[in-house]
Order: sequence, then C-alpha cells, then structure tokens
Amino acid sequence: RPNGAASTTSDFLDTETTTRGDHVAHVELLISAPALGATPLPDAKTMKFDVLTSPNSDGSSPTTIAATVLTQTGAGGVGASAGTARFRLPSNAARYVGVKATGSASGDASASSFTVEMVF
Repeated sequence: RPNGAASTTSDFLDTETTTRGDHVAHVELLISAPALGATPLPDAKTMKFDVLTSPNSDGSSPTTIAATVLTQTGAGGVGASAGTARFRLPSNAARYVGVKATGSASGDASASSFTVEMVF
C-alpha cells in the first residue's frame, strides 16, 4: 500500500493471451483490500484501486482499463473496513494485468497489503 498520495502497483498476472487474441475469457480479477485504521486512512481520505493492462510481463507501458473499481474512504475516526471488488477483463485486454492502489494525501498505508487473484 502507498504512503500518502503515492501509488503502488501489484505484480502483473499473465492471462496467456496469444498473438491470435485468445485469452482466458472467463477470468475475473478479485481485488481484496484490508481494513485500514484511522492512522493510515484518516476521515475523508481515500484509497482507490485501478485495473491496468500491459503487453509486457514487467508491467511496463501500462494502460488503465478500469479506473476506481474499488474505493475505501476513512470515516468516523476509525478508518475504513476491508473491501473486495471483482472485475471481468474485456476481450481486448493486453496479456498482463495488474492493479494500482493510490492513496489521497496524508496517512501511511505502507504497512498493509492488498491482493489480486484470478478467479475462474
């Protein structure tokens, strides 16, 4: 997770898309974000998750294919509860996919981790 207004990106997962455009058609990404207390996510501050795609296994030259598929917002002086989101990849997604988490200014969530899984 990022510190302040920075962002962090997951490893990129291989959908095994071929040069013919074949890929794992019925796959969804399951994004799981942990609960965050008031210190890492103060009131009205957010953690937003975007889905990225790349033709490269290292995630270089990524394109955002879905912005803000999951948002956590700090509230009530207690932070935000855990959250999940599922995202079905479009047929024109590049071979590799990943997720980027971006925090709003203030707060430090770098001690927490989110997960990304392929669900069939």
